[in-house]
Amino acid sequence: MPKINLLHNSSSFAETEVNSTTVGQLRAEKGLSGYTVNVDRTVVADEHVLEDGMYVAAVKSDKTGG
Repeated sequence: MPKINLLHNSSSFAETEVNSTTVGQLRAEKGLSGYTVNVDRTVVADEHVLEDGMYVAAVKSDKTGG
């Protein structure tokens, strides 16, 4: 189980242990359908493999404004 740094519905990253090994599995586990997922500042596909220590940010795809 990877331990990632997750930014989701907050203003800072939180160390989070997840059962997912890919971004697609993380979407299902955390209910991230409709979110753009960045890993270490890069937008990635659902097949991207998650590893310990990665910084993962999930941002609502329809977000507007600053």
